[in-house]
Amino acid sequence: MRISSIEQFQQGIDSILDQQARLNRTQQQLATGKNILSPSDDPAAATQLLTLSSLKAKNEQYDRNVLMAQNELELQESVLASSGNVLQRVRELVVQANNATQSNQSRAAIGDEINNLADELLQLANTKNAQGEYIFSGYNSRTPAFTRTGTGFEFQGDQGERLLQVSEDSQIAVRDNGQDVFEGMVTGDGRFLLQTPATNLGSALVKLNSTTDAAADSYTVTFSQATANDPMLYSIVGAAAGAVATGTYESGAAITFNGITLEAEGSIENGDSYQIGRSERQNIFQSVQALADALRSPTVTSARSSKLTNDLGQALGTIDQAMEHLQGRRTITGNRLQALDTRINENADERLRLEKQVSEIQDLDFAEAVSRLNLQSTALQAAQQAYVKIQGLSLFTYLR
Repeated sequence: MRISSIEQFQQGIDSILDQQARLNRTQQQLATGKNILSPSDDPAAATQLLTLSSLKAKNEQYDRNVLMAQNELELQESVLASSGNVLQRVRELVVQANNATQSNQSRAAIGDEINNLADELLQLANTKNAQGEYIFSGYNSRTPAFTRTGTGFEFQGDQGERLLQVSEDSQIAVRDNGQDVFEGMVTGDGRFLLQTPATNLGSALVKLNSTTDAAADSYTVTFSQATANDPMLYSIVGAAAGAVATGTYESGAAITFNGITLEAEGSIENGDSYQIGRSERQNIFQSVQALADALRSPTVTSARSSKLTNDLGQALGTIDQAMEHLQGRRTITGNRLQALDTRINENADERLRLEKQVSEIQDLDFAEAVSRLNLQSTALQAAQQAYVKIQGLSLFTYLR
């Protein structure tokens, strides 16, 4: 088979170009630090890299979600802490007001401060985040969570709970709706609430205590006296149970029935009564506002003074229930923040694992690449020298 001079020259040029292409590829690998420069270099490895890249993008999104969740929960925790501080101040003022040395004027001044604290609580409940959304309004986040109406305070949000995806298989709640937070507390001691009717004529101071196994019912305690010289009798009737107990009233002596204890001290008049109802849920603003209104109403008789004292004593129990409820919500928020700290570490571990896999597939072995570069440079030089020599192999060189 004959090989023409043109074919010889073409083979030489092709060899040089091939060696240059290999050398250029190795140089690009060294410049980028990557073993795979295009999918055609290794289709299977390129497919793996695409999958790993998608997983890394998801992991980065989870990290952004975690950061967003932390900001939301830290804001909520701050609001709950501030609300607890406001309630603590309300409690201090109630204790201060529930003192016989206070006058109508001084109690009214305390009532004014408590009224301002009710407004402060309302502002805290209507806190906005950096995006201008009300954090306690649920999904209805562009509407204030609570508003003051002519009859009290009204929740305007919904029951929606905001969730953020923080990993492949877990979500976390970043906002609680205002009903659960600010309307989840109960009145009295959490089981029963003592109410003193305004029609009572006596000036007895009454305290109520109940046990966790107290019979669930509503009771009316009525006092009666046949004549001024007869002993004062009491009778207790349950709305469901009917007649529960009877006896003779003695100032300072405890009246115990169905897991409930009444401690009454002072003068009780014929026909006086007390209502013991089941504790009910009441929003925190209404509870504080009712206190302010009660303190700003003057007491002109000893009976009214006693009623205010009894009511303030029950209000202390309600405030304690509210503070405990807010502390419980704050604990839940803290647990979520702790879970996010754990998730941050787990996401970081996952990110390192993915980066290691990418590195194993894509990163260049520099020692091998440098050796290959030297070898390819030598091969290119040899091809160039061979081409020069082949170029001189011609009969015309010898024909003169």
